[in-house]
Amino acid sequence: MTKPNFTSGIILSGGKSERMNYPKAMLIWGESILINYQIISLFNAGCDEVIVVTGKDHEIITKNMIKKDNLKLIYNQSYEKGKTTSIKSGLEKISNTSDTIMIIAVDQPRPAHIIKKIIEFHNNNDFDITYPVYKQRGGHPLIFAKKMLPELLNISEKKEGIREIFNNKNFTHGKLDLSNMIVRIDINTIEDYERAKLDFDNIEENSIE
Repeated sequence: MTKPNFTSGIILSGGKSERMNYPKAMLIWGESILINYQIISLFNAGCDEVIVVTGKDHEIITKNMIKKDNLKLIYNQSYEKGKTTSIKSGLEKISNTSDTIMIIAVDQPRPAHIIKKIIEFHNNNDFDITYPVYKQRGGHPLIFAKKMLPELLNISEKKEGIREIFNNKNFTHGKLDLSNMIVRIDINTIEDYERAKLDFDNIEENSIE
C-alpha cells in the first residue's frame, strides 16, 4: 500500500498591505475573516499541517486567528526585506515528514475543492512544481515536491524569488487547467477585494467530505 503524501501548506501574511492600507488577513470573507478562511480551506483540501507566516500585522493576526491542531504561527522579523524572507521562514518550520509543499498568500483565497484538485494532481504525478492555469496564465497555489526544498531555501529578492526557479528549465512543471478564473484572484486593493467577493459568489463551492 502506498504511503499517503504528507502535505505542508504555507500561508504568507507578512506583507505591509500598503495599497490596501488595512490588514488583508482581517478582511471579512464569508462568515469569517480571510486568514481563517484560508486556514480552514487548506486543512479541508488535505493539508496535514498549515504554517501561517506573519510580519507587520502579527499582533492582530495572533488575536484573531483560529486555533487548530497542526497549525503553526511564525513571525518573520525580516518581513520588510521582501516576500522571500516570509517564504523561507515558513519553509524552515515544515515537518520533517513533509512530502509536498504548498505556498499561497493570504490575499489569494481559494475554495478547498480547488486546492484539493491541485494537490491530488501533483501527488498523482512526478512534477517538481505544480500550479493551476486559467486561459494559459499561471495561478495559485504553488505546489513543490520536497526535493525542491534546497532550491526554495536559496531564493532571494535579488534573484527574483521563486520566479528564478520557474525560469529554470531543469525543473518539470505540472499545469492543471481547471477552467476557473478563481485561481487567478489576487487581492491588492479595495476594488480587487469587492470584485473577488462577487466572483466567489458566482461559483459553487462544493463541500469536501
